[in-house]
Amino acid sequence: MKIIFKITRHNPEEKVISVKICRLHSHKSINEYKSKRVDYSGFDMFDTETFVDSLIRKCGHRIKNQDESEEILTSNQPFEVSKELDIDNLIDKVISSKLQDNYRGVLNMRRVIL
Repeated sequence: MKIIFKITRHNPEEKVISVKICRLHSHKSINEYKSKRVDYSGFDMFDTETFVDSLIRKCGHRIKNQDESEEILTSNQPFEVSKELDIDNLIDKVISSKLQDNYRGVLNMRRVIL
């Protein structure tokens, strides 16, 4: 997932910035999101890249909260599917699933006899 942000204010005396943050593929403009104050005194300020990485680590959780609080479009309402696989029954249906970054599953393997 790609994240975008916009710094709207900067207070160098308090080392605080106001930031709007959202997903790159959001259905709303970044300007429609609320800005939040972020204390950057503990950020890595070596260069822009390390600053951005520090900001995303500190504020990235807001993306998940935004995603859960946004309304689901009517055309995106998922269909409840049965456990039994019938691909023909899935045609033209919206199906919901979770994307897991660190997926652990069963690997197909051959038996090795030592």
